[in-house]
Amino acid sequence: MLSYILNPNFGELEEILPRISHIFANSGTTIYKIRNEVKVIEINGLKLCVKSYGKPNIINRFAYAYIRDSKAKRSYYNAFKLKEMGVATPEPVCWIEDRNQRGFINRSYYISLYKEHDFTLAKVFNHDLPGKETIIRDFANYACNVLHKQGIRHLDLGQGNVLVNRIKNGYAFCLVDINRIQFNSTKTRRNGFSNLRRLGGTPIEMSMLANYYAEAKNQNPVWGIIQLSFYKLRFQKFRSLKKIITAPLKNMAFAR
Repeated sequence: MLSYILNPNFGELEEILPRISHIFANSGTTIYKIRNEVKVIEINGLKLCVKSYGKPNIINRFAYAYIRDSKAKRSYYNAFKLKEMGVATPEPVCWIEDRNQRGFINRSYYISLYKEHDFTLAKVFNHDLPGKETIIRDFANYACNVLHKQGIRHLDLGQGNVLVNRIKNGYAFCLVDINRIQFNSTKTRRNGFSNLRRLGGTPIEMSMLANYYAEAKNQNPVWGIIQLSFYKLRFQKFRSLKKIITAPLKNMAFAR
């Protein structure tokens, strides 16, 4: 059973939505593929970014059926919320869910307009990019004053999920992969350093980021470097422990 909500501004796309699985499988260019797959597909003169979410595990299949919205649906509504708050994200087009008779999701899709950009933060960290310090400074100010002061916490704030465009007086940023967003986060308003922990730059780049972020918050830069270092170290230890615990379970699940 297919269900969807389409942005009224893109009513001309409604006729193709029932065929989204076929269209996704047989057209477009893949720009990301690990567990989920993202393709750029041109339809009716529109350049669309289509994200196909992998089949949920047993626990999430139950959760998405009875407890919480799917990733596709959350991405769609989070996009509108971000735009209302003045935060750039690609224009939402629709969410689509394919469910079985029991209400469990087989496949879901989030479609947005493709956002042209010069590069992502992944091209900044660990790369010799001209103007790197200016980009990091502008991003630190963006994270502090645009996101965190409004209580916006992107739970997957990695360098691949921030699009960057050159503008006249610096750089502008745009968020993608937005299914996990917390709004009105008091914790983030108070201390946003922990939300930067997924960014994987060199120690010098991270110190630079912490320094500029602390300045944006009118805090001591040295204290900022200490805080970001602490959160990154704790996050890395957590990920290592998680792999140790989950790896045997995954091997058992996929063993034949």
